[in-house]
Amino acid sequence: MDVLGDKYSLPGLDDCKAVVLLFCGHDCPISNGYTKEIVRLCKEFMPKKIAFCVIYADADLGVDDARKHATEYGLTCPAILDPKMSLASMVGATVKPEAAVLSPTGKLLYLGRIDDIYADFGKKRPQPTCRELKDALDAILAGKTIAVARTKAIGCPIDFPEKKK
Repeated sequence: MDVLGDKYSLPGLDDCKAVVLLFCGHDCPISNGYTKEIVRLCKEFMPKKIAFCVIYADADLGVDDARKHATEYGLTCPAILDPKMSLASMVGATVKPEAAVLSPTGKLLYLGRIDDIYADFGKKRPQPTCRELKDALDAILAGKTIAVARTKAIGCPIDFPEKKK
């Protein structure tokens, strides 16, 4: 479900060249620190047929609070709730924020950090030295192989519900 309370489906083959899932947490300071970069990436790549979707990976986040967060932070792409962490499980995301890039057929092309502005917890650079998500999207648009397809994201852990025994 999206933050407007509607059912949401990821774009398909005819709609885009890739889909970026951005796993975020409404109360994660690192995740919130990336919202301006997320908005910038959306502005740069959405006109080039790269679809973006913020995924709220928070089990107890309600639609109203998610909508308020998306509005307050100026998120311009669709934002959906993933209370059971099914999308996070599907792609292997474990951290908020973490980016997963899927082909229009659903193949995982990239999983990891947006960039390296956070060297570690409490260690933020003035500017990133690597922009792996942007590099991955540029490679897709150029028809090239993504040079670095997996990176380690720094952020708040995604809390997966206990699996029933």
